[in-house]
Amino acid sequence: MEKVIKMYGERNTNTNYMSQLIKLNLDAQEMSGVVPKNIMKLQRLLPGDEWLRDRYFKTTFKKNLGWKHSCVELCATLKVHAAANTDLCFLSITKNPYSWLLSLHRKPYHQGHLKNLDFETFLTTPWHTVTRDNTQRVLPSPIQLWNLKNASYLKLTELNGLNITTESIFDDPEAVINNLSNHFSIPRLSDDFVHYTKSTKEAHKDTDYYRDYYLKEKWREKLSKGAIETINASINKPLMASFGYEVLSS
Repeated sequence: MEKVIKMYGERNTNTNYMSQLIKLNLDAQEMSGVVPKNIMKLQRLLPGDEWLRDRYFKTTFKKNLGWKHSCVELCATLKVHAAANTDLCFLSITKNPYSWLLSLHRKPYHQGHLKNLDFETFLTTPWHTVTRDNTQRVLPSPIQLWNLKNASYLKLTELNGLNITTESIFDDPEAVINNLSNHFSIPRLSDDFVHYTKSTKEAHKDTDYYRDYYLKEKWREKLSKGAIETINASINKPLMASFGYEVLSS
């Protein structure tokens, strides 16, 4: 029977890129983690705080186990649903919190008005979540969003889950695919690795651009001393260390 992968990862962590690599290289299908296109189109025509998308995931949770960007439920909660009691492969993706926060500031999604704030102010501004985030509705700051979401991914080890980092995908995507294949016993589609080099979001950028930006940590140039101090004051440092990230010095 073909393996099924359920992926979790915050926005801007390379979930779309990882989906393409899985599709091209592994004999597996991915459990849905986004709303259908028709729901997205309808939501744009309706007023409200993305309520239709939230409603979709509330009513379909037993089939898809939630939004791919959500805070993961407790394993005991997941196990209530038949979808989690099959040979489901749980995969989560984590990104360096400093670079992730810069990405979120550049594109704050349903809180587009926050894009107009300077980065240091953005870091101390309350973040209003949507229901499908599966957290409290208002967080003290977007820094807490990183803490909560990524801490939830560690729960998945109880279900043989595998966590990878955005940086590892850019560093050696073939090694990541091999890791998934071995960890979950998923057959490869071919002995030869098939790469995906296009950007899933910006046509004028490709994989080489992102590899250069993230692996050489060029994003550090955008961090002021004040921004680093603000992040360091609220970030979960033990959690960072569990993913192999170092706390930056201001």
